[in-house]
Amino acid sequence: MRVAMGRTFTAIGGRLFPAAEMKLIGAVSSGQIADYRSPHVSEDTSAQGTNWGEERTISAATIRAIITGAIPSLRPASAGVRIAGARIDGELRLESLSIDYPLELLGCLIDSPISLNRATLNCLSLIGSHITKLDAKSLELSSGMFLSNGFVATDEVCIQHARIRGDLSCIGGRFEHPGHITINAEGAIIDGHVLLSNGLKIEGEVNLANAKIGGRLYCAHSHIENAGYKALTMDHAQFASDVILSNSFKAVGNVSCLGTRIEGMLYCNNSSLDNPGGAALIADEIVIGGEALLGNWFYARGTVRLCDAVIHGNLRCVGAVFDNPRGTALDLARATVDGSIHLHTRFLANGAAHLDSITIGGSLIASGASFQNSCGVALSIRNATIKGRVALNNGLRTRGAVLLDRSELGELMCSEGRFENPGGIALSANHTHIAGNVLFDDGFRALGNVQMEGAIVGGEIDCTDGRFEQAGERLITSTDQPFVIRK
Repeated sequence: MRVAMGRTFTAIGGRLFPAAEMKLIGAVSSGQIADYRSPHVSEDTSAQGTNWGEERTISAATIRAIITGAIPSLRPASAGVRIAGARIDGELRLESLSIDYPLELLGCLIDSPISLNRATLNCLSLIGSHITKLDAKSLELSSGMFLSNGFVATDEVCIQHARIRGDLSCIGGRFEHPGHITINAEGAIIDGHVLLSNGLKIEGEVNLANAKIGGRLYCAHSHIENAGYKALTMDHAQFASDVILSNSFKAVGNVSCLGTRIEGMLYCNNSSLDNPGGAALIADEIVIGGEALLGNWFYARGTVRLCDAVIHGNLRCVGAVFDNPRGTALDLARATVDGSIHLHTRFLANGAAHLDSITIGGSLIASGASFQNSCGVALSIRNATIKGRVALNNGLRTRGAVLLDRSELGELMCSEGRFENPGGIALSANHTHIAGNVLFDDGFRALGNVQMEGAIVGGEIDCTDGRFEQAGERLITSTDQPFVIRK
């Protein structure tokens, strides 16, 4: 033992270790946690960590020496290297190492990067720690990764192409890298769940492009903000279970799911996607094995696109708001929905809703919905194939043109619907084949032209108590190709 400048050092294998590091060495060899926290005191790592003295400071080089076996006669117990409440000095370089026990740095301050590129590890826990950057490309974990419960990162956390055989948990963490990628899990394979929830706050982009997730993506009570840029990217990712963006989840910036495959459901109830002037959600060519729910106080500011999507269940947007005035609010062009589409009960599209060339195995139900785009087309369902009924009734209100031209429908129900487009087309179903009845009755009102040129109706057209008002000139439908009723 030596004393220098008031500090006590212990020599092991020709190296001198201060008292704080000897505490670590003793804990590692006995399978205990090296705990540097003040007893009975609640600590804030960000506020106090920089003021922690030498008694709580450990060299990153010493941690590496322990892991690599560079300290004679020291072999970590199966419990692994576990440190709580310490300040780790220097860059922690563990790349390409094979570590068959857990590494836990709990409530620590690590002010230089951590490198775990190509490393193999049992478990990585940084719960409550404050770090700058984590490089862990191609990391292999036989268990989970925990960046949670007060964890803070001020630069990129990169786990590109990592292999994690448990959960990736970011519950209650904070990731700060605005305008850049903050969590980069591109191409990662994660057997468990990805948990971005319970008070999590992210400033920057979460990148899950091309990732394979064996469990759920769970984003609830969390906030991802990257205004004007991508907030959450899941392009061409594969999810073996559900993708849940719910319970006060909020994304500021673009959410992208191009070509994503979800074996379970897409569940976006009680959440908001905010990207004004751009795309709030791009999910073109997405494949969803179950239902897609974007409703129950779901709010999107910006375009929501599911063009060429395949949804094997229902699409439910009950009580949703799609807000993109003077632009496209909802775009489902060429989508295939095996079940029904529900756009009713407090549903609002403020901007154009495009369902052109859509294929629906069930019905399109928009009872009581509101479609507002007084500058142009409010609702377009042209060239569509809908096996069941199209219900634009029971208090539905549109401002702008409603177009169903050249479509195939089971039935068209517009009872108690109100279609307003003064000076233009209120409702057109030109050259449309309707297998059953057409109902313009019981308080139906059209303020503008109603067209059914060349339409074929297999049932009856009922206009009892309907009102047809053409506000403007030259709005009378041409009779050169009148509709045909076939019973």
